[in-house]
Amino acid sequence: MSYKNKKITTYFIIIAFALVAGTIYALLQATLDIDGSSLIKSGTWDIHFANIQVTPGSVSIGTGDSAATIDPGNNCKVDFSVSLAIPGDFYEFTVDVVNAGTIDGMLNTFVKTLKVNNEVVSTLPEYITYSVTYVDGIELQQYQLLGAGETETYKIRIELDSSLEVMPPASTITANIALDFIQADSGAIKVPHPQTLLDTIAENAVIDNIASTYVTNANGIQFNAISSDTNGKGIYLRAGTENDTYPIYYYRGDVDNNHVKFANFCWKIVRTTDTGGVKLIYDGVPSNEGACNNTRKATNISTTNIKFNENYNSPAYVGYMYGDVYTDSSATGTNWYYGPDVTYENGTYTLTSKGSYNVEKKSTISGTNLNYHHYTCGSEEATTCTSVRYVYKADANVYYITLTDGKKVEDALSEMFSNTTNSTIKTAIDTWYQSNMTSYTNKLEDTVYCNDRSIFQLGGWNPDGGSATSPLHFSGYNRANTTYAPNLGCTNKNDAFTVKETGTGNGKLTYPVGLLTSDEAMLAGMKYVGKVVSAKVNYLNANASYWLGSPLGFSATPDEFYVRAGNLYLYAVDFADGCRVAVSLKPGTQISVGSGTSSDPYIVE
Repeated sequence: MSYKNKKITTYFIIIAFALVAGTIYALLQATLDIDGSSLIKSGTWDIHFANIQVTPGSVSIGTGDSAATIDPGNNCKVDFSVSLAIPGDFYEFTVDVVNAGTIDGMLNTFVKTLKVNNEVVSTLPEYITYSVTYVDGIELQQYQLLGAGETETYKIRIELDSSLEVMPPASTITANIALDFIQADSGAIKVPHPQTLLDTIAENAVIDNIASTYVTNANGIQFNAISSDTNGKGIYLRAGTENDTYPIYYYRGDVDNNHVKFANFCWKIVRTTDTGGVKLIYDGVPSNEGACNNTRKATNISTTNIKFNENYNSPAYVGYMYGDVYTDSSATGTNWYYGPDVTYENGTYTLTSKGSYNVEKKSTISGTNLNYHHYTCGSEEATTCTSVRYVYKADANVYYITLTDGKKVEDALSEMFSNTTNSTIKTAIDTWYQSNMTSYTNKLEDTVYCNDRSIFQLGGWNPDGGSATSPLHFSGYNRANTTYAPNLGCTNKNDAFTVKETGTGNGKLTYPVGLLTSDEAMLAGMKYVGKVVSAKVNYLNANASYWLGSPLGFSATPDEFYVRAGNLYLYAVDFADGCRVAVSLKPGTQISVGSGTSSDPYIVE
């Protein structure tokens, strides 16, 4: 049963999150007289909240709701109210607990008062999860020390169960949380924060817009060139994210310190996410000795090559999922009537003039004479037809799609790039995941896997002057071939594949797994080289070719980026090639042992 067919109801969540500073310090303010006068200097007691950061992906603040905010008149209190309407909706934020005084404090009590529709309850309904932890997921414990001058970061999260298929009645849930801090004594304990995988990555990172050990350019890494000992090798902090709650760290070049064993497979760390997760790419099966040193086909999820899509006669097939398929056809096209526009009435298209461009019969169709004349009935006589042809390319022949029911080329592009049918490669990936990874889903975050179909150049698909000799190119092609500016965002929500629908994710994935993008491959050290291939050294080069999830364009065929010999390359989607999936570990994931090398990989239990 799918929840998407059910009526949406709303939960209102109201939280009062208070920090209570104990009064034991007042005892120290007395003056002691023993055979004279002894002065105990006055200290300061100041424990308060600061610096709230809402986690990306949290539900938007709607009418009548309020974002997590520190009370302007009382910095020991945080309030928020949100509405959760769809299973999987969550609201999460971090807040610093700062000891700005000179006296050590410790957490004395942690009291929760919970209400559902104003009735006090001992626990919240099972379809609501609520937690207050340290930012790395460690539970709060009594007597944990907060020394003078120290700061701890807490994480507060409330979520509506993503597995709900039928929503119970709407409810108002109230939680009042009191954290009581008192002066620390000999019973205080230090919080044992374990090293997370993110911590390990971050501590060795260098920002990528300056010269450093393996970067000689004063402006940092140059993405118009491959990685090298002078253009990036190691772990880097992506410039522009350094002040984010979760900066982006990534590996680049010929490194051997990003190996992970997880779910009984080998993986390589690619980068971190803007929610604090760690994105990995599949790297085969560990050896009997536990090493991760696979190459060639052993790094793919299947020894059999996989097509991105079975068919190649429509732009639709660049999609990780796709919609209506408008197939292309060809004909000689000479002496047909062509028009710059069409009207549609009573089931009939009529070629029409537009501006200074008129309906004309074309005796030649190559060159620029079709740039403003893309519509035709495919006839030497008629300028009206029940279905019209849109010509997107011309050489010795014309190449076109057929439109019906009053649709124009803009409608066709929109329908082709919708998400109703799984691609061949998505089906293969989902099948592999279902067989191997479902028991590990709770350790993975639902991050975006981008299939960026935003348009850089429409070429002949532009009815208003689009060159009939120029192909359609997607934005990933521009970034890899012109601007050399890798982008880890996803322009359109339609192309941002996630399991749950959020403000930025389309909710079309079955499982939290996908493919790397051409942008991530550029960060790793690759360069787009078109049809020219020579082996390059970076950690993603396993001497085997494999698909990426980024469309390149459509000319004679729909082309997708893929990796060959350590470079970015292109191939038609019906070409059978390797597949290396990507997953993203949840924020706070800890490593048990390992140094990250291929012989001693990090181990995630």
